[in-house]
Amino acid sequence: MKGIKLDIKTGKIILRKMRLSGRTSLAVYRDDWPAPSIEHPTQVKVKTRLGGICHTDLSMASADISIFASILGGPERPMPMGHEVVGEVVEIGSGVSSLSAGDRVAYFPAATCEAYGFALCKSCRSGNLESCYAMAGVGDGSDREAAFGGRGKFGGAGGGGFAEYLVGFEKQFFKVPQKVPDEAAVLTEPFSVGIHAAARHKPGKGQTALVIGGGIIGLMVVTALRALGSRCRIIALVRYPFQEQAARRLGVDETHMGRGGERLYGEIADMTGGTLFKPIIGKRAVFGNEGPDVIFDCVGTEESIDDALHLVRSNGKIVIVGMSYTKTKKVDWSIQTYKEIEIVGSMMYGIEPHNGKMVHVFELALAHLKKNPALFKGLVTHCYRVDEYRKAFDTLFHKGASKAIKVAFDYR
Repeated sequence: MKGIKLDIKTGKIILRKMRLSGRTSLAVYRDDWPAPSIEHPTQVKVKTRLGGICHTDLSMASADISIFASILGGPERPMPMGHEVVGEVVEIGSGVSSLSAGDRVAYFPAATCEAYGFALCKSCRSGNLESCYAMAGVGDGSDREAAFGGRGKFGGAGGGGFAEYLVGFEKQFFKVPQKVPDEAAVLTEPFSVGIHAAARHKPGKGQTALVIGGGIIGLMVVTALRALGSRCRIIALVRYPFQEQAARRLGVDETHMGRGGERLYGEIADMTGGTLFKPIIGKRAVFGNEGPDVIFDCVGTEESIDDALHLVRSNGKIVIVGMSYTKTKKVDWSIQTYKEIEIVGSMMYGIEPHNGKMVHVFELALAHLKKNPALFKGLVTHCYRVDEYRKAFDTLFHKGASKAIKVAFDYR
């Protein structure tokens, strides 16, 4: 089987941290990986059609990710890569009842209590699937844990979209409506990330949301806000003209193109009615109850977090969705206290509030994809064979030149 797996070895990580190996040196391509097989009655085998490349995939391949993430690292070594998947069911276990061979499905990479058949943990009962104990290898204490190797021998965020086949549990696959093309269906996972952030922190009518980042997550947050009915004013900070065009098509009211700095701060303050104040030393900052009400940081670098702290109004909210940072060195976190800012993280997905009900985020995402599949047309900008992975990664590393939004491996 052709595919890419993540080979996590201490020696490799050290070499990468010392910049003595390539940028994605932990990603190993082979054309003879053993194909995965069904091991449990409730599992399903899927042939990948498209596998999207996430920035997190590249961060893992370059050992540029928080050590805390190892809590969600599965026991399989090497680890399958690729969690944005649309594929076709080719085989089902004896205990599968909702899927059949030939079904086209989107993959939910979080194997939660429900997927394993455990009694639901408190996180799952609360709809917080991103913090399910089963993801960290802890079941319900029943004998069922032994079927999966025992406590600590299962769990982890799933993958497999960087290979021709993957295996997951029945509850991890959702049927894709017929009218939704593969190029839209492969966006189910990143769109769900956007819905999770938007549904739980939706700005009200008359408020202003500032979305930092014109990559796929920033664009999906914008799309989710509009899909969920938010009538807030949306301003997007983007870097390239092609991102600006996509953001406007998806529902942004205004854009600002470029990087942070005094010009950015001045223009955002002018656009939102905020007032900038200058400390004795350092950058100006919005202070007072005028300015952006909610900032969705969909980049998550030290620079973008610092910008968000300076730009959000006093008593506003920052939702950190991007994950391009670990420990910060230069961010002045005291600003949070002086301005009484609410800062929250938004990780993955869950059971989300929608029209007075709690709905699984993938069901919401697929419903909106079915309602308007044309809205997502053109967001998958590049497709490559998996053996062209170096070209695919390079395309993402040079977005300005390639005009890449979503890059995917194509197995069709």
